[in-house]
Amino acid sequence: MRLIDLHTHHRDNDGNLFILSCTDGHNVEEKNISVGLHPWNIDAECGQKMQEIARLARMENVKAIGECGIDTVGSKATIETQTEILKAHIELSEQLQKPLILHIVKGQEIIMRLHKERRPTQAWIVHGFRGKPEQARQYLAEGFFLSYGTKFNRESLLSTPIDRLFIERDEDCAPLALHYNNIATILGISTEELAAAIERNCKSCGIEFTQE
Repeated sequence: MRLIDLHTHHRDNDGNLFILSCTDGHNVEEKNISVGLHPWNIDAECGQKMQEIARLARMENVKAIGECGIDTVGSKATIETQTEILKAHIELSEQLQKPLILHIVKGQEIIMRLHKERRPTQAWIVHGFRGKPEQARQYLAEGFFLSYGTKFNRESLLSTPIDRLFIERDEDCAPLALHYNNIATILGISTEELAAAIERNCKSCGIEFTQE
């Protein structure tokens, strides 16, 4: 059984499958990566950075676009600039038919509005979701997927249908198997059942992993 980590900033040495987030232009030679401009990294050179992301995004090993999104707390960029950069990522996602991995901090209203306006054909995945059940239900009702890191709201997890669920470690270096076991226990299913569900969700979002 191989486990899937949707979003991580660290290489996995346990033989699992993972999508390495390459928001800084490094490690782009990895087999399975995502590329995007993190809201924290939006600056005066964001136009040039987006040109490079658009170039990289076309590579076969890029499985998703992002992480990108809206962060009204951690980003120094204006909301207007963050929104324009996010729109550029959305266009890439749709053009290349690759899912969008979203970083959202106090920006749900903007994200929801854009989703309603754009009606994307590609999956939008909220990474590292820690929100309350009501917020989870709002995202789910709009068609989003939710990806759960090692810190999350238990009731939100329980309210997420298994066919709209992803698992990630983000910056955490703890063994992926422990994270899967914890979530499987909360959901009342086996780790094998959970792993199979995550694999199905990847396929439904068009994510095909390059393996050894």
